[in-house]
This record gives sequence, C-alpha cells and structure tokens, in this order.
Amino acid sequence: MNASIQQRTIRPLTSRLGCIVKAFLRQPGQVATVAPSSSHLINAIACRDCVRQASTVVELGPGAGGTTDGLLSNMRLDSTLLAIEKTQAFDESLGQILDPRLRVEYADAMRLLDFLQEHNLGLVDVVVSGIPFSSMPRLIAKRITQSIHKALHPGGTFIAYQLHDDVERYTRPLFGPSKTDRVLWNLPPLTVYSWTKIQ
Repeated sequence: MNASIQQRTIRPLTSRLGCIVKAFLRQPGQVATVAPSSSHLINAIACRDCVRQASTVVELGPGAGGTTDGLLSNMRLDSTLLAIEKTQAFDESLGQILDPRLRVEYADAMRLLDFLQEHNLGLVDVVVSGIPFSSMPRLIAKRITQSIHKALHPGGTFIAYQLHDDVERYTRPLFGPSKTDRVLWNLPPLTVYSWTKIQ
C-alpha cells in the first residue's frame, strides 16, 4: 500500500463547494445538498473506532466526497471503501480522490447487495449513509434499510446523517433504538444516527 495514503487530508471546503455547484448545474433534480459537509460533521461520522477497525466500509450517497475523504483518513491501510453514488454529476469530485482503497459505483443504493457480490466483498463492517430517507418513497427506504441490515456483519455499525428522523421508522424494527449526535456546525445542522447490528 502506498505510504502517501497515511498522509491523506480532507480536501478544502471551497473545492468541494465548487464540485457541488457544478453537479447541481449538470443534474439539478438529483443534487439535494446545499453545502459540503463541515469538518464537524465529517469527524462525527468518521472518527470512530468502528471505522478505524473496519476491513470494509460502504458509503451510500458520498456526494462531493467530504465524508469519503474523512473515512479514508481514518480507515486501515488494508481496508476497502465502496462508495455508491446515484448522481453521475459527482464523478469529477469523487474522481479527485486518488486512493486505491476506494471503489466507486454510480448507481442507486438499492443495488447495494449486488455491488457487494460483484466486488467480492462479502459482509461489511460499517455502512455510512447520507441519502435522505425522508424524501424517498417509503417502500424504497424500507428496502434500502433491509439491504443495509443484510450487508452488515453481526456487530457491524450503520451510521446515517440526516436532516429529519424518518430513518428511525425503518431502522428500529431491524436494529432497535439509535444513538444520536446532533451536529450544529453544519449547513444545515444534521443529526448523526448510529446502530449496531445484533444478529
């Protein structure tokens, strides 16, 4: 593994903002974010033992890649990060992340289990999601949550950063109650939810 990976830094917020603006101009109907993730939000998601110890992490909805940078900065040198992004317009931004541990697929999160099979990844340790469960049809949200539960090892962690609490409607039957962390220093302020898969 290239030693330069150890010196990863999160790309400047201004750079990621430019990528979001370009993506919005290319595909305005698919870009829901208004600003890049703040360093406070990225740290609340990525600076966790479950990420540091993970062999495989999946990120749903990486957008401009701020959380992707944060995850890679904390992950092991021999780990893998599979990022699934529905909006093809973010390809320029995600393409700037030159890290051999990162694999990117431009597709719907509904295909999570398909991609795990295609990449021979098996069950994973952590799933991180920035996709807005509050703005998708309930059936789709339920299916994605079920796929996340199936994708995780027992003891694995699901982390979702959300504006609204709709995600808990889908996760509680599978994972039980969440742990939450409110991140005010972000535009907009978001809540980071986390669950552990019991079985």
